[in-house]
Amino acid sequence: LSIEDGLGQKFITPESLYHDFNTLGSTLVRVFCEVWGFQPNKCTHHESVSHLAVASGLRYIGSTSLSYPVKRITEIIDFKQGYMFNTVNGLEPMRQGWELRSLKEFHKLARCRFSRVFFIMLCKLALQTNLQITLFIIFRLLHKQQGVLVNMTVVGYISIASLLYTFSVEFFDVVWVFGIFSHVRRAVGGTVAEVGDSSKCYAVDDFIVNEDGEDSNQRIVYSGKELKAAYYEAVRVSWRLMLITLLSTWLIGYALVKFFCAVRCEHGAWEFENGCLQPFDDTVDPTSQCLPSIF
Repeated sequence: LSIEDGLGQKFITPESLYHDFNTLGSTLVRVFCEVWGFQPNKCTHHESVSHLAVASGLRYIGSTSLSYPVKRITEIIDFKQGYMFNTVNGLEPMRQGWELRSLKEFHKLARCRFSRVFFIMLCKLALQTNLQITLFIIFRLLHKQQGVLVNMTVVGYISIASLLYTFSVEFFDVVWVFGIFSHVRRAVGGTVAEVGDSSKCYAVDDFIVNEDGEDSNQRIVYSGKELKAAYYEAVRVSWRLMLITLLSTWLIGYALVKFFCAVRCEHGAWEFENGCLQPFDDTVDPTSQCLPSIF
């Protein structure tokens, strides 16, 4: 790859350079919260664009937020692509450290996906679906004696179906991420168990830093304990993804049961504990039942 600066054209190797940078959030964490045990996370341009897409309500961006990181993780594991090492011929890729590289790539993927799971699946889709179904039931009760019931029911079906379709797409993406974590865990689990308690050098990462217009070679040394810490971080973020996904799925399931029972009950009112209700009353309606074998 070549770039052009004020001195002319210059050939660079993208893999040999670091592109992480501090965001406003990571800077605030480093200044105010690092003393309390919070670790600031640097961001890449790919992550920043992915988070911008979440904030803008977009699903697809030019540098795809899911397929590209998944492909990178798969390539690192399949071809054992480790860190760069400084030799007499310059920086050359080595096999050492590919386990840590795959874990760090998964961290980036999981951070972007967690933002989508929390803000899109939970806050937007799961809560909005429950609210929309509740409003649908209220308006259905109020207009049951009016002639607009059929039209409102059709519009409600279409609106709820669109929310469920969007939720299902996000859900399958999360399942895909869990599959990638399972693949990473199987690939690196043996090495983590072998060197995870060691403070000896596990891998080195050589890279180039441009300071004051001059390139200098820098090195980061990783130990086995850092590999184990990265593995545990991947486990924790996977559990957080799973908990938010299960909560969102439970809310969606409850919303569907509520919607189904409200339509099935004769008077359109349903309660989880008592079942079908009389209109504008809290008493149980003995003339109609919803899912009698379960509730």
